[in-house]
Amino acid sequence: MNNTISHFQVEGLEIKLTIEKLYINTVSSNEAFALRSIDGIGVIDLVEDFNESMNLYKKIKKTIKFGKIFAFIGGVLLLLALDLYFNDNYLFSVFSCYFGIVLLIMGIISMSKKLQLPILKSAVRIMMSGGNRDFTFDKADTKSQNIAEFVANVENTLTAFHKNN
Repeated sequence: MNNTISHFQVEGLEIKLTIEKLYINTVSSNEAFALRSIDGIGVIDLVEDFNESMNLYKKIKKTIKFGKIFAFIGGVLLLLALDLYFNDNYLFSVFSCYFGIVLLIMGIISMSKKLQLPILKSAVRIMMSGGNRDFTFDKADTKSQNIAEFVANVENTLTAFHKNN
């Protein structure tokens, strides 16, 4: 590999710029792009993905809220069934117990969903004549502060490369 002109690294993404190529290492792939095939580079925020994740987050949060209500009502019905049983009202006791167990199980299942606050991701977009390639990273990472400087270095190198060729 040639001497590295610029380097950018965050968790899950590493990009190295040399005189002739751009090397990109992700968790799932290692790729190299010749500078002659790159038309431009930029950073975009993946707002649409974030909005979809936020809508899903809100739905799951509402499901968990209803799960708590169902579990509470189920618990109350089980206590009512126990009271009815000791007061010799067996028929209503069985029905209350049955519905209490059903609501309690539904509530527990609803509350067991994982809830994680969505994170706004960004992507380094490489523009080529054959299409764009996006490589995502977490912009909130402290190491991502120098992405603007890295993109400027790549743009300067691309300009110099295309001017010479």
